[in-house]
Amino acid sequence: MVCFIILHYMVEEETIVCVENLKLLAGQKKIIVVDNCSPNNSGKKIQDLYADDSEIVFLLNPENFGFAKGNNAGCEMAKNMFNPDYYVVINNDVEIIQNDFISRIEKIDRQEHFDILSPDIYSTTGKVHQSPKNLKNITLEKARRLQRQYNKKMNSKVIVPLRCYLKQIWFLRLIYNKKKNDNLQIDYTKKYYNVPLHGSCFVFSRKFMQQRSDAFFPNTFFYFESEILDYECQLHGWKEVYDPSLKVCHHQNISTNYIYKKALDKVRFMNQQNYNSITAFLNIYDK
Repeated sequence: MVCFIILHYMVEEETIVCVENLKLLAGQKKIIVVDNCSPNNSGKKIQDLYADDSEIVFLLNPENFGFAKGNNAGCEMAKNMFNPDYYVVINNDVEIIQNDFISRIEKIDRQEHFDILSPDIYSTTGKVHQSPKNLKNITLEKARRLQRQYNKKMNSKVIVPLRCYLKQIWFLRLIYNKKKNDNLQIDYTKKYYNVPLHGSCFVFSRKFMQQRSDAFFPNTFFYFESEILDYECQLHGWKEVYDPSLKVCHHQNISTNYIYKKALDKVRFMNQQNYNSITAFLNIYDK
């Protein structure tokens, strides 16, 4: 049995589309919708909509826990209520395009005995593949370098606003995304092992969840979760697998676009949260 964990915040229609997509999948499943204390009461509205659906369970968090803690709460509920074979932590802006998604996970696990599995994630917004994020593992040295870079970005008065403006021009954004993707030199048609995976769709095995009190490092609010998870996998010898036979589409940034209408506000939010997450990570591991 599979538990799908969807973190919801504010954008009611997007979460409903995601739930309806998951309900169509073949196989035994439960869908756990975790509302991160949406101030527009949309979590309760969705709960009322599916009140008679035994396949769907709701968790209304008392405050906005962010990505890691919010999803951890959903995974804990899944473990305590259902003890599933697999936990699929999925953004509410992700669409699963294979009806046999669950049986494909089971087939891959029989071959790989994975701890964490990532599908091929295609961004319909950026027109690029997103997982693996790159082929190099995160290191403490790289994290310290990124911390310095985000600190500079947070204090930038000219460069960050200018880049933000240019990226709003759609064809420049597509060119930037393609060049960035090409530089990674990743063949998205082949399997990869033990590389940083994209956070919009993770599949955790039962054996992985039995070894952890939390699915994600809990000291972050937003961003850098997959890099930290990759570091912890290297540290403990847990097996990460990217398998392109599993596919999803990512209609990304719906929630953050809803909250931060101005692109520059969103970029500043991302820079601040990345800096905070890396700092929290280094405070624990850089000793």
